Amino acid sequence: MDLLSVTGYHRRPPHLVAEHKGFFAKEGLEVRYHLATYAPDHNRGMADGRWNLTLSSADTMIARTTTDGVDFLLFMQAEEGLDASLVGRPGITSIEQLRGKLLAGDPGDSNLDLIRRKILRSHGFKEEDYKVEIIGSSPKRLEAFLQGKVVAAMLTPPSTEKALSAGGVLLARAEDYVPNWPLTCGWTLRQWLQDHRELVVRFIRAWVAATDWLLQPEHREETVQLIMETEHLNRERAEHSYTTVVPKARINPVALRKVLELRIEMGVYKPPHSPSERFYDSSYWCEATGLPAPEPAGSPGGSS
Repeated sequence: MDLLSVTGYHRRPPHLVAEHKGFFAKEGLEVRYHLATYAPDHNRGMADGRWNLTLSSADTMIARTTTDGVDFLLFMQAEEGLDASLVGRPGITSIEQLRGKLLAGDPGDSNLDLIRRKILRSHGFKEEDYKVEIIGSSPKRLEAFLQGKVVAAMLTPPSTEKALSAGGVLLARAEDYVPNWPLTCGWTLRQWLQDHRELVVRFIRAWVAATDWLLQPEHREETVQLIMETEHLNRERAEHSYTTVVPKARINPVALRKVLELRIEMGVYKPPHSPSERFYDSSYWCEATGLPAPEPAGSPGGSS
């Protein structure tokens, strides 16, 4: 067995299936998973080579590539569609009440915080109209929320439900502002990817086999039960997680370009702007699946 160290913020349905149904083992892989809880630690660890691969959001890793100059590269896409919400403390019933208040963040230039900026700007806020403390992943932000340290936080399940059951108020849903978000993708350092091509192809092949299996209608219930049992989600959230799975882990260059366009809109991606093709290499996915490469999406704004 060849060992792969993988990190991320929770194990996705194809990962669970690949483990429990032997798809990783069939490819001769032992996949050790490290749960990330704090984005800056995750980002530094990946840059330093602490783990081989990460299953993380496109926006987070694009941010670290364009802002920090770390040469990360995407090799597959696992999930699309963001189940995240801006939740206010009891008594905060409107976004307008967030002016001048402290919100939980993680970190300030990518993923949920970028979407928080989008939501608040859509309601007439500038960044200086409120304060942000970088706290950590959704469970860490929930902890600060429940302790009353912040008045609002961007949260993902199951933290969202815990905040709402504690009297929190749903202020906005991310999907209403950034539909079809490329939520989880496979990333690693470009050099590591090039040096371990055969290993990555086997990982993709196992992941794709898991998506093929779990997306068969007769396997849906077993998959949902597996998600509930291993990730401790309720049925509603487990079923939602199931619906975000990208068939065959196919890369979506248009979704990546939309991430770039949002980063430009929010002022966190400075010129010169690269086309979406800078950030992925589909040849690994093509080799694993035998399928043709996705059509290029070109540069932000639609030019190629």
